[in-house]
Amino acid sequence: MNRKEKYKWFIILSVAGITFLHYVTGSSIWGFHDFYRRLYYIPIILAAFQFGLKGAMLTALSVIVLYAPHLLIYFGRINIEVINQMLEASMFIIIGMITGALVESESKVRRLLEIQITKLTDLENYTQNILDSILNGVVAIDREMKISSVNREGANLLHMEDHRDGTYIYDYFEDGEDIKELIHKAIIQERNVSPYETTSLKEHHGKQMIRIHGYPLRNILNRVAGMVIILEDITELKRLEAQIRRVDKLSAVGELASGIAHEIRNPLGIIKTISQTINKEIEDEDIKEGLEIIEIEIHRANKVIQELLDFAKPSVFNYKTQSIDQLLGDVIRITYKYAEQHKVNIHYKKDEDFSIFLDADKLKQALVNVILNAIQAMSDGGNLFVHLHGKDHWVRISFIDEGKGIEQERIEKVFEPFYTTKEKGTGLGLAIAHRIIEEHKGYMEIESEVGTGTKLDIFLPRQAEGGHGDDEKNTHSR
Repeated sequence: MNRKEKYKWFIILSVAGITFLHYVTGSSIWGFHDFYRRLYYIPIILAAFQFGLKGAMLTALSVIVLYAPHLLIYFGRINIEVINQMLEASMFIIIGMITGALVESESKVRRLLEIQITKLTDLENYTQNILDSILNGVVAIDREMKISSVNREGANLLHMEDHRDGTYIYDYFEDGEDIKELIHKAIIQERNVSPYETTSLKEHHGKQMIRIHGYPLRNILNRVAGMVIILEDITELKRLEAQIRRVDKLSAVGELASGIAHEIRNPLGIIKTISQTINKEIEDEDIKEGLEIIEIEIHRANKVIQELLDFAKPSVFNYKTQSIDQLLGDVIRITYKYAEQHKVNIHYKKDEDFSIFLDADKLKQALVNVILNAIQAMSDGGNLFVHLHGKDHWVRISFIDEGKGIEQERIEKVFEPFYTTKEKGTGLGLAIAHRIIEEHKGYMEIESEVGTGTKLDIFLPRQAEGGHGDDEKNTHSR
């Protein structure tokens, strides 16, 4: 039996019960009849609440039909007392009508309210779905710069684990005070926030470039109630811009190096030949020593020129599918003795192996340059950690050293030709490595902290993926 059925039977039984009490109670104790008559209001009001106006009126009419005969039974005739009782009984209809009308009116209002709430909920969900489909972050803030709403991409860019109302927008950025002042002025002056670029987010481990736009958010009185902040992730854009600038520089340097290298190499060869001839004919030891120094310096200059030529000439690649794990093993074997001489321990770990389409010799050259550069950065020895793992659609090779580190303002220059912090370096090692990685459609990222060390990541696109799937491997550790 459902709820409505239960109420219906309760109303029927209560009306029947009250009527029964009227008929079995003598007329000599009329005070009980007054009490019983007032009990009729309970089923009438209950019927109004459960069945509306129709139910209330039906119950009230039923009560009158059942109640009226006992008046004639007890009074025997129609007199003023009977009329008074009937008039009072008519209140059953009035109460039923009023209560039923009010209940139906309230029910109608409630239904309309539910419809409006449903429409508003649907509209809110529709709007939120639109906002969540936008690739940029959209954040609404009030005049105090507290976040009132945020779309999915905005929550991702701000690294919000959940939607936290009441947090301040500027708390999520490194230069929060500058952003706070910028947005505050825009709200006061009721103007847009000019595009503003911030370098990173506080809760993010790596650098993330964000471009911020702001637009006044007005209420129905056309007053500025806050701002809509648009967050645009420009990390990849900035990286590509830096790569384009670097490629332009490399192209210019390559053309210049190609022309100069040949012009210098020829006279150097003549000088070396003459110095060797003189060295054989002369007996003076001081002069011999000077000639030997000349030959050593000519050899060093030739080495630099050869690096310039290697850097400038177009590369011919011999691509084939190659295991990255095997290639890294070969590179570590090549550089192991050099590392040992410099008191550096190389620790290699892989999460899984990857087989991709590459030029093994060229990539070995790039990896050797990276490892040698890391070893040279640890003048007092230390550990070099090499980690092969995957990230999304990329093969990631991480090199982490314990060297002296690089200042933040110099990090962007390390891949530029001729830029070096070493006294005897040419500044071409990382530049050549960077060019080889880019020609493999990959890219390099570097993070460094002075006094702690440097982390360099090489990303290569996954192609013809495969491998042995070993969990971990440590080789050549000392």
